[in-house]
Amino acid sequence: MINKPPGLPFLVVFSAAAAVLLTWAGHPSWLGLETFVHAVPVGLVLFVYWAIRVVWADHKGALPEGIRSRTLMPWYVAGVVLIALMTEAPSWVRFTLSESSMEAYVESVNENPRRAEACQWVGLYYACGGMRHQDATTGEEFPGSVEFAVRDLFLDDGKGFLWLPSGEPSESSDGGNRYSHLEGRWYSYRWEPDW
Repeated sequence: MINKPPGLPFLVVFSAAAAVLLTWAGHPSWLGLETFVHAVPVGLVLFVYWAIRVVWADHKGALPEGIRSRTLMPWYVAGVVLIALMTEAPSWVRFTLSESSMEAYVESVNENPRRAEACQWVGLYYACGGMRHQDATTGEEFPGSVEFAVRDLFLDDGKGFLWLPSGEPSESSDGGNRYSHLEGRWYSYRWEPDW
């Protein structure tokens, strides 16, 4: 078996790692550097395994020829993942597919803003803590606004969304939520302790 290049089991493991990376990149306000810090070690281990198997198979004369070889399939997957990450496709696709559910969630929170919202699936996001957005300096609520956290694969809820009917979100100068405009009235945020 070691005499042959990596086959289907390796492609499955490689594709699973790519799927986790794309899922992680689909969360609001993901940091590319943070993602690559976790992805590079996994990718390095997979690359070293692949390289050893390919070199040994070539040494034994069992390496298939041609660009359409199954040996190169993981690198096609890696190329597609890299293009998706560079264009922020995972975030855009996930947000677009979830937008109507998120708007319904905003309406639900606005109907009874004092009620604590339980964690629930809102589209493709696991949303928690729907509440009004508050001014970072005065603590006053923005009427009609809704802010909610989104949990990721590792149960981190330091990211989320803000629906703001008018104006711009309020940020504190000594740490807290950092907002990025998505489209229309939607903003994503990422909590930063101190910047």
